[in-house]
Amino acid sequence: MTRKKNRCPLPILGITLGAMLSGASVCAAEAAPATTDDEEMQTFTLDEIVVTGYRTSAPLALVTDPQQPRLPIPAADGAGYLKSIPGFSVVRKGGVGGDPMMRGMGGSRLVMDVNGGGMMGGCPNRMDPTATYAFPETFSSITVNKGPQSVRYGASVAGSVIFARDTQRFERPEVRGTVSVLGASNHRIDELVDVAAGDRAGYARFIQTRSYARDYADGDGRRIHSGYGRHSLSGIVGITPDPDTLFELSYDRSCGWAKYAHGMMDGAQFDRDSYAAKFERAHLSPVVEKLTMQFNHDTIDHVMDNYTLRPGGMMGTDVKRVQYGVRAVTDLKFSPKDSGAVGIDLRHDAHYFAEAHKRLKGSFNNDMDINNFGIFFEYSRDLTERSRLLTGLRYDRMETDYHNARFRNGGGRLTRDLIPGSASDHAVSGFVRWERTAKSQPLTFYVGLGHAERPADYWEAYKTWEAHSNRVKHQTAAPASTRPAKERNTQLDVGWVYTGEKTNANLSLYYANINDFILRKPVGGYGNVDARLYGFEAEVTRTVSPRWTLGASLAYTRGDDRTNRAVLPQIAPLEANLTAKYSHRKLETNAVWRLVAHQNRYHKGYGSVTGTDYGPTGGFGLLSLSLAYRPDENLTFSLGVDNLFNKTYAEFVNFTEVAIPGLGVAGGGHITEPGRTLWIKSNYTF
Repeated sequence: MTRKKNRCPLPILGITLGAMLSGASVCAAEAAPATTDDEEMQTFTLDEIVVTGYRTSAPLALVTDPQQPRLPIPAADGAGYLKSIPGFSVVRKGGVGGDPMMRGMGGSRLVMDVNGGGMMGGCPNRMDPTATYAFPETFSSITVNKGPQSVRYGASVAGSVIFARDTQRFERPEVRGTVSVLGASNHRIDELVDVAAGDRAGYARFIQTRSYARDYADGDGRRIHSGYGRHSLSGIVGITPDPDTLFELSYDRSCGWAKYAHGMMDGAQFDRDSYAAKFERAHLSPVVEKLTMQFNHDTIDHVMDNYTLRPGGMMGTDVKRVQYGVRAVTDLKFSPKDSGAVGIDLRHDAHYFAEAHKRLKGSFNNDMDINNFGIFFEYSRDLTERSRLLTGLRYDRMETDYHNARFRNGGGRLTRDLIPGSASDHAVSGFVRWERTAKSQPLTFYVGLGHAERPADYWEAYKTWEAHSNRVKHQTAAPASTRPAKERNTQLDVGWVYTGEKTNANLSLYYANINDFILRKPVGGYGNVDARLYGFEAEVTRTVSPRWTLGASLAYTRGDDRTNRAVLPQIAPLEANLTAKYSHRKLETNAVWRLVAHQNRYHKGYGSVTGTDYGPTGGFGLLSLSLAYRPDENLTFSLGVDNLFNKTYAEFVNFTEVAIPGLGVAGGGHITEPGRTLWIKSNYTF
């Protein structure tokens, strides 16, 4: 069967709706009340305009507002926003589609929840990890939970990232929203229109985003194969019959394309259709504080080929993932000192392949289905006035069905005919953490022990299946016989959090002992080794005067493959950030100096689903500057320059797997990062 790639209808529809709602928003905007000079001084000194650092206020958790400008400017997807958080690194592939890692662990080790659902990308080579479809400014907050110290969102071996999109309730009939535009070097344009209208009974909300950029140039002026374009539309309707009840329906549609410098193909199509339904009811009883029920359905249709966005190719593949999940969580309050939560989630994930060669198109072939059932319970108790105990326990059952996956090359020859089979995994995760706050100062100490178990995910299971069970190569292994064993991480977390009036500081230490770590090998897919990871993150922010705020952060992770007595791959080197902020009335200036050490600890050809090690990288230092002006509380202008001195550098956790002959790109080596980047952004809220 021959299929045609769908043309994305979003630009015309988006322009029409955006213009209509933008016009309505101007008419509905209310004038801000007049303020005195003293009030202005207080407002614009205390309210940060451009984000340059992060203030941790609770143990092992961080919350940030993705709608604020930040320095350096992040990429146009979720991974770019995470990169600037201490402990995170991102595997670059092109201009977007980066794969985030926390403390040297990424993929399904880092649980990612988008609008209440665990959406995953479709590409077996991870051209489209979850963060690719997370357009940050459309979310109200991004929450990072570090380590296996939560079971609410899944078995978080490394931690979890929660992209939450909450719509503030209306107290009276009104229209409110946000419009922002960013322009930057390499013809980058980012646009956002977010408008909501409603009253006490409910609301309707429309969100449009658009991003485009050409290939960026590194510090030496070399163009990197990295251009991209994407467009998204979201519609949300909420019914709020009383202050304790919410019914919400939402629909998200996006399309895009991206050039990739790291591999043999580009992302010619990234189409996403998602819809969700949510019900919330608070204060059901003296014990039940809140009941939340949610349904999510996502369809990802991704085409990768080597002929649409680069010359000389003939090969292509269309992959599709259809996934849906149901989740119910009850938050409980047993007494003023005791609280908890109990939840259940069900998830189905079906993956499909089809030939999309230049001269041969095929129909979709279902290669793998994954079903997951999970149940969890969390409980916390105030032991004394200043100390508390937090615990959690989770059980997951995963069923994987391997189907008879067949694939033909561009000449019509069968190259893949995989043996079907099935596998079943059980996983138990849990944690216990003790926290104590000092009597005379805002200092909290914590110590936690967590355990998380993770069966092989789709990418690890598929690549190992493909390596050992292909009948075209006369292989006879059943998929369950070569499937990696589940990974088991037991981790100790210790730290301090200080939240003073002028000073905010955080020190987090961790040691992880991982049995049966799932390791990517040069040949044969994936296998198990015993590993350990340990390191720290330290952050401090100090308001030294009414106008000056200084900050610093330091992050380091070290990993060892104890089975092979080798380096654990894909570990970013020591990194430090120094920040300075000067605020005066409506003006703000910022400087960020990022310092990264060299990395000579690598294991060539080994890695994880996010990538493999290639070789050492040198250290570098980058200086970025910004200037922001806020004439009133609703309007902000900001501009800046990233990599001021136009340094040529490369991050450790990326490399070019193959050459691109048609573009003169040699294989091997690390992908160099963008050179000097100029940008300007405006935000208007009403």
